[in-house]
Amino acid sequence: MKHNNRYLRAIITMALFLLSDLGVKAQEAHFGLKGGLNYSSIVGDLTDGLKFRFSGHGGIFMEIDFSDTFKLQPELMYSSQGFQYSTDLAAIQTNGAVVEENDFRTNVQLNFITIPILGKFALNDRIDLEFGPQFGFLLNQVTKIKDLDQNINAERRAVISGDFQLDYGAAVGLGLILNDNFSISPRFYIGLRNRLNALQGAQNYNASIQLSLNYLFK
Repeated sequence: MKHNNRYLRAIITMALFLLSDLGVKAQEAHFGLKGGLNYSSIVGDLTDGLKFRFSGHGGIFMEIDFSDTFKLQPELMYSSQGFQYSTDLAAIQTNGAVVEENDFRTNVQLNFITIPILGKFALNDRIDLEFGPQFGFLLNQVTKIKDLDQNINAERRAVISGDFQLDYGAAVGLGLILNDNFSISPRFYIGLRNRLNALQGAQNYNASIQLSLNYLFK
């Protein structure tokens, strides 16, 4: 945990230093609020049966103008990611010989603090191309197991600390400008840090599709 806290402090310190320096050089800077939906899962090895899940995100951002065609947008976000899967208890008990309704649905919620640092390139007056690195720090993992038996319909919940485990990757998307204050930004994120370092030869990564509504203070 101490190791990951050092990662967090180092990245935030570097980001603040970079932003203070860039803020001096930039022509103009504005703050904003954003929030929206996530559609996330895990991709790669050992992911058979995993499905995407809907969740949300929200936070603040700063838009730093360098020219009419280039801006920098760092963000500080709470982002809920994760995945879900279903288990057919009858099939497990008979080694897959029985195909029936799934008896259990497991929802794994991975809650992150994320720091995207995106370059924004104007394609025209209304559309920006956005891409850049994203760093994430895992706050906790919430696992919910729901019994789908209509007579029971019970749910079990477990929470495990994330110890600020580092995730990092690349984000790419568009900024669709509605007016001077509001914009919509669809975005895709793919993690580049292997979640299965402990397993020889196995690799999987966090992935999410985001749709955000942004409000820029001007």
